[in-house]
Amino acid sequence: MKKISVVIPCYNEEENVGPISEAVIAEFERSLPQYDYEIIFIDNDSQDSTRELLRGLCAKNHKIKAILNAKNFGQFKSPYYGLLQATGDCAILLVADFQDPVELIPRFVAEWENGYRIVSGIKTSSKENKMMYFLRSCYYKLIK
Repeated sequence: MKKISVVIPCYNEEENVGPISEAVIAEFERSLPQYDYEIIFIDNDSQDSTRELLRGLCAKNHKIKAILNAKNFGQFKSPYYGLLQATGDCAILLVADFQDPVELIPRFVAEWENGYRIVSGIKTSSKENKMMYFLRSCYYKLIK
């Protein structure tokens, strides 16, 4: 059985780590039952209750793992390290706040199974506040 690793970086995501893990598990059970999976949360030294919640998720489900960074390594280094820890045949990177639709996981897996080594999604619209979407777009353009 092939294994899919889902890597989810987080920082102060106490409201999202439970729901995102439930959504990922539900998607695998519904759309990808022929695959094994692991969910790897990599926490960037959250200051809220994210870390305690992650410990609880790991205790309840052996397929959920957590890496608890001693400091905030940033939004680029931390996900990279999480990918390095993945043990699956392929890895999917999601953000904890549902910006990436969990429903796309089966499409990504299908394209990987078609032979693509890298599968990427492009966000063309958003349900978030238009001002936040604009500011986020400017931020990423500035970084690029």
